[in-house]
Amino acid sequence: MHKLNIFFIVMLVVTLVSGCSSQKKEKAVDTVKISTNKTLKANSKTWIFNQGISSKQTKKQGVSKYMTTSVVSKTDELSSWTTSKGQFMSSSVNYKRVSLKKWKKDMLKNYIKNAQKNVHLMTVIQVNDALKKLGSDVKISKLSDLIFLETKTSNMTLPEAFVAKGHHLYAITIQYYDTSQTTSIERGQSFTDTNTKKATSQVSLNKLNGTWIAAETTTSSSDTGKIMIEDGYMYQHRYNSYERSVIQKLSSYSLISLNQNETYASQKVNAANAGYQLTQKAVASGDSLGYLYLFINENKLIRIGQGTTTMYKKTSTLVAASDLSQDDITTFKQMDQKNPGEKASTITVDASAPTVGMSNSIKYLTDAEAGQIINNIVISQ
Repeated sequence: MHKLNIFFIVMLVVTLVSGCSSQKKEKAVDTVKISTNKTLKANSKTWIFNQGISSKQTKKQGVSKYMTTSVVSKTDELSSWTTSKGQFMSSSVNYKRVSLKKWKKDMLKNYIKNAQKNVHLMTVIQVNDALKKLGSDVKISKLSDLIFLETKTSNMTLPEAFVAKGHHLYAITIQYYDTSQTTSIERGQSFTDTNTKKATSQVSLNKLNGTWIAAETTTSSSDTGKIMIEDGYMYQHRYNSYERSVIQKLSSYSLISLNQNETYASQKVNAANAGYQLTQKAVASGDSLGYLYLFINENKLIRIGQGTTTMYKKTSTLVAASDLSQDDITTFKQMDQKNPGEKASTITVDASAPTVGMSNSIKYLTDAEAGQIINNIVISQ
């Protein structure tokens, strides 16, 4: 009887230890998803490409464990992601999170039945090797620790799965196909968020009026290094024309509409690459050359585009008539009023009568067709 009691006590201790071990293991597994969801819960984050890795795949050896940095550079890589409360967007395409089971089922639909046997998934070890190569200390214990995505509208699967921690998002290639010859395959990419970038705050439009100068600009016919601002509009002199654009307070747009706007998304990436955040709190403008003008405060403006960043400072609260006459400003306004639904975007001045170019929009940050001339109107003298 005494021996029987000892046996039960031993079994109880083993059971308790095993139970604690299982709980610890389960907790470790949950930590990966908890960390990812915590990182992605913000209202809006922009993730900029940092680096990519690849490895060889051969017919006999399969996917090699040896990985190298991809030849693609940061400047060549156009990929970026926006996340909002755990949801993913890229180039205005919306994705939904799905289970590994559903993702695998939908992924295999892209292949005919005879070809499905040639489709394989990376192992947990291969995923962890890729994460380590990308500089991550995240380790998964099963593939379902990762986030799997499909397009919201067509259920098209992405070949990568995601995990996030801190300021980093990792996209790891999950599926691969048997090959008959040696090839190089992408193994993963890392992205960095813009929370470490310089943020911009709300600026009052009525405090922006005046003349702004970029001291370091080498003036030319297309870039005078001077900007004039009055009543929420930005004016520039290019060639023989004055160009006008709206200064936009992005807080007037919903976060959802901004995140789904391809033009805004593109400029947001440009800003992040230059070290700034283009957020819903920003006051900014654009122009026909694709530049982004980001107001840091009422006296400092950053122009971003074409691989350069240029600083403008306000030198006067007034606009000199020699830079932009009040008559031209009045003409812009009058043409807006005479043509409902259109905006005067340019005034061309030459030996003949001035010509006003009309556009459907001059909101360069949110409208891909902003500044396109749909009608030229000659102003009679």
